[in-house]
Amino acid sequence: MSNRLSSIVKSPWFLLAGVVVAVLSLVVALTGPVPEISKEQTKVSSLAAEPINKPFVSDFALPLDVPLEMLPQTDSGVYCNMEMIEWLRRFGTESPPYQRISIRSTAQDGAMLTVDNLRAVDVERYEAKPVMHFHCPDGGNADTALLELRLDRDRKAQEIVGESQGGNRPFAFNLEPGEQGNLELVLKSDDKYSYSGRIVADVTTGTTKGTASLPLNGEDIAKFDRINAGKYARLIVQPGQDKTKFTCLLYPAGTTEWVPTRSDPQLFDCTAAKVRSVLAEIGRAS
Repeated sequence: MSNRLSSIVKSPWFLLAGVVVAVLSLVVALTGPVPEISKEQTKVSSLAAEPINKPFVSDFALPLDVPLEMLPQTDSGVYCNMEMIEWLRRFGTESPPYQRISIRSTAQDGAMLTVDNLRAVDVERYEAKPVMHFHCPDGGNADTALLELRLDRDRKAQEIVGESQGGNRPFAFNLEPGEQGNLELVLKSDDKYSYSGRIVADVTTGTTKGTASLPLNGEDIAKFDRINAGKYARLIVQPGQDKTKFTCLLYPAGTTEWVPTRSDPQLFDCTAAKVRSVLAEIGRAS
């Protein structure tokens, strides 16, 4: 029996089987943790961001003498469509009322990604010019973190929270691997000037920190335009219920906010001629 066992052990087939078993064991040992090793770990570059305003939601600064009769009205009701947006961009400057941005960690594993110190940089201030405010309304959006950023001072975003939570607070957003969040950034400024610039934020994971430019809504995703209509901000023009008229909102004298909120406006149907008449009246008033 022992001679037979000895001959089996010495057999080249036995040796080959041993090699195969050893190789298979090695493969199993190596391939077991591979899926974990191959997962993308969190890095500063793991931040992905994109603008998420609805395509036809925006504001425009138009020259006071813009040929408003030529604006291609449609049956889309009080909302703008692509044909209207293209015309408004051709004749005016797009200035979205807010910036909605989706942020996401593309990492599959690893540390948390922190986005904070969101701010305006490369800011240019220039004298406001007389313009008409044309508004393409918004039908609503999903829940977002609401931020306010003053361009005339500080230039760092504050998160708007309820009074029960202590009011505004410095902005910070933590993203686990694969997690996503939405931001809504409202730009504010003084009444006398218009502003342009870029929005950036700090991105941190572990002890590594970097700065990322956030893509924005509008004609140029690399920059923002915050245009002040001055005294003409009292009038806001937007699409009407039919193709023959616009809807006008007229705020009381002294209102200069780009999106006024201090009191209820007069709301009325208006033609292009009526819009010019109201603008002329505002111009003569002061």
